[in-house]
Amino acid sequence: MNDKVKPHLTDSVAETLFIPLSMRARETERPDAIIRDPLAVALTRRIDYDFSQFKHDDMSLTGVAVRTCYLDERTDDFIARHEHPVVVFLGCGLDTRRQRLKQADRAVCYELDLPEVIDFRERVLPSNERDRYIASSMFDSGWMDELHTRHAGQPFVFVCEGVAMYFDIGMVKDFVCRLAAHFPDSELYLERSSRMMVNRANMHSSVRHTQAQFKSGMDDPHEPETWASNIRLIDEFYYSEHAKRRWGLAGAFMRLVPTLRRSFGIWAYRIEATR
Repeated sequence: MNDKVKPHLTDSVAETLFIPLSMRARETERPDAIIRDPLAVALTRRIDYDFSQFKHDDMSLTGVAVRTCYLDERTDDFIARHEHPVVVFLGCGLDTRRQRLKQADRAVCYELDLPEVIDFRERVLPSNERDRYIASSMFDSGWMDELHTRHAGQPFVFVCEGVAMYFDIGMVKDFVCRLAAHFPDSELYLERSSRMMVNRANMHSSVRHTQAQFKSGMDDPHEPETWASNIRLIDEFYYSEHAKRRWGLAGAFMRLVPTLRRSFGIWAYRIEATR
């Protein structure tokens, strides 16, 4: 791993993958780290990219750390509760969750992202039999058909992290509805931002270094339940409510204002078997 690998990504949303990678690497090197991800550290040292532009974003550092911890735990829990589970990481970027999971060897994992992202991921983090890659937009239905057929009757969990806010709400709704139709008896972990954050990517000190924009937001965690009859909310997770000391005074202020407290978080849903 001595030679630097230079990415050539053309999609503005795809470039945001370097933000959580950078944050996980920085977090790992803290003495009070919430999560440990030595592979993220190794990747940032191998990739020829200017990660220094994110080094002053302490809010994102804490946010990525707490969401990573939560999603790692929930994914491990899903695997432990099911036989022959299938895990799908949507918009995976350069996430290393498969390598962090304690229960990973009990599941088949799929990493899904745009073809140019998957091509780059293969160069720095090759796939294997238990960690398979899908080069596709998550909004295409072909991969759903394929996985539904390949793993008929098996339980699925979908982790949609750092993706939905970059797309129109109509696209997000259509995606969730098709997921609910294809995969009854599954779970979805959906990261979302509030409506207040729509068109305010410039307020995010790391995202503003890219050309990406926040295009959708949701304030009511029950809204997706109205999209399909078999969707049920099972959990709400808001970043500022966790690791409170790390957020400092800014976090204390956010927790006092409901719209700020819920500005970023993860909503979890059970997709029930249709009757």
